[in-house]
Amino acid sequence: MNLKTLTAFIALAEELHFGRAAQRCGISQPAISRLLSELEADINVKLLHRTSREVSLTRAGQGFLDSARKAIAYADMAVRAAQAGAVDGIDSLTVGMVIGTEQPTVGKLIAEFKRAHPETRVALRRMDERDIGATLTSGAIDVAIAWDVAIPTGLHHRPLGKVALAVMVQSGHELEQKEFVTWADLAGYPIILPDRDRQPIIYDHYKRYTAEAGFKPLIAIDVSTMADTLAMVAGGVGVGNAPVVPGLRYPGVAILRQEPLFEFNYELVWAHTSPAVESLLNLFCNSL
Repeated sequence: MNLKTLTAFIALAEELHFGRAAQRCGISQPAISRLLSELEADINVKLLHRTSREVSLTRAGQGFLDSARKAIAYADMAVRAAQAGAVDGIDSLTVGMVIGTEQPTVGKLIAEFKRAHPETRVALRRMDERDIGATLTSGAIDVAIAWDVAIPTGLHHRPLGKVALAVMVQSGHELEQKEFVTWADLAGYPIILPDRDRQPIIYDHYKRYTAEAGFKPLIAIDVSTMADTLAMVAGGVGVGNAPVVPGLRYPGVAILRQEPLFEFNYELVWAHTSPAVESLLNLFCNSL
């Protein structure tokens, strides 16, 4: 068994067609058929049902597919790590971040990862709620940091932390005079919210909360990042309402306590394991 054989099997398992799989691998159809036969002989297990009309995975083939993908991913990562000069075998980690999840706990976890893998390139990518599943399953990102309400089914995830919803106003705003701000207090003020096209679940949850408080929010502007929100609040565009870590400071912005307390949970999400993901998960577990 070698990587070429595993690659051929993965192509067959995904295409379920010998001609298309052969074309994808750049080899002839008889060659890919021979590779599959050799693989089944090596492990003494039938991986595919083959008839003149269709190809399907056996139960054993379905289980073997995940392991084959991991083996190819590990080998690819080892090659890239060697080419990049990474001494620990992990050359990169790409983390997708949904708006508002830029929290200190995430920074601490990434710092631990960098201490364990100083040669590894870590990249943070801004992502939309609607892209979480697709970018993880395609491998465009290794892990995501997302609010629990936005995580699609079928993905692995673990809680990272929680943060309370707070109200952000321009310094000197009349709401600063209140001991705390209620949902009803926000009625009539222009509100700064994430773009519904990019963050529909967060947006719709907010609309539900305000509806329960008896009003429809007046949306002043759509934003894509927490930095956008803070800048717009500081400039007087409107009132921000978002999960804010205690102690946050921003010039020209007053952060007010909201009652009743609403807390949002954010989680570490992944679709496939890899050396980078496994290391991150181990560091996360050890930090608990």
